[in-house]
Amino acid sequence: MGVGVEVSDDRSLVLKAPKEQNKNSLNTAFGGSLVSIATLAGYGVVWELMKNEKGAEKSEWRIVVKESRAAYRRPVIGDLRAICERPAQAVIAEFKDALSRYGKAKLKLHARVIESGETAVDVTAAFVVSR
Repeated sequence: MGVGVEVSDDRSLVLKAPKEQNKNSLNTAFGGSLVSIATLAGYGVVWELMKNEKGAEKSEWRIVVKESRAAYRRPVIGDLRAICERPAQAVIAEFKDALSRYGKAKLKLHARVIESGETAVDVTAAFVVSR
């Protein structure tokens, strides 16, 4: 897929990938690549959240996608660009509390594939983190 990080800041994680490696027979971005890069953006947000948690250096945390739903709004003609905004501090606190209490917690995130300022694909996914 050729995925790379464009931006990772306090607000969001933005991933990019070249269309050339992810195109279909219609010369637009392949649907599987679109949902994959959006899901990976969500996974990256969770991974970055967990990398500073106790036990993270020992790879004790497992992150999996529990469920995912994609809505394709329009074709993507150029390179792929997925944005996943980081959850609010209250959501993070609730997630970390559940993780501390039960050793497992779920975090729902929303990612979008954007082209020319418009949303091409919406992906909502639930990620489960466990020991």
